[in-house]
Amino acid sequence: MRYLLSLLTFLVITNSCNKNHIDGGGDIVEIYLLKTVQFVANKCQVDASNSTIEVTPLVTNQDIVEYSKRNYEFKLTEEGIQKIKTLRDITPFAVTVDKQVIYYGFFKPGISSSSCLHSITMDLSWSPENKIMMKLGYPGQLQGVAIDDKRNDQMLLATLANQNKLR
Repeated sequence: MRYLLSLLTFLVITNSCNKNHIDGGGDIVEIYLLKTVQFVANKCQVDASNSTIEVTPLVTNQDIVEYSKRNYEFKLTEEGIQKIKTLRDITPFAVTVDKQVIYYGFFKPGISSSSCLHSITMDLSWSPENKIMMKLGYPGQLQGVAIDDKRNDQMLLATLANQNKLR
């Protein structure tokens, strides 16, 4: 009887711990630089079929503090933001869940003089809170130019929600 009661208690506790888990999410979100990269001809766009991510991430899951799905902003640790600050203009990157690429983009600082109209772009936020912004194109989305907007991809959001990092 005692064994049955212990087993039942264990099952109730472990089952209740998963009630906030959202199906379809992964375990970790990371941002990688690209080991090999090919661009779509005449566009500021990564050719996904001919590009691969580095072995180690630039921004680890531990570097990501939170993500605002409304503002498309990642808040990073101090260490994470320092890694982003080392990037040069037009550096390609990939946002991943469990090393599966969700979307590719380019780092485009706000002072860049070149445009990037066909991709998601990353820039440092002007706020003092260690945030990076993911935008459609640079300097902004041009009317008539389609960008595959995966900034709020379901798998990405579910993974962040399961870690209590989604805002």
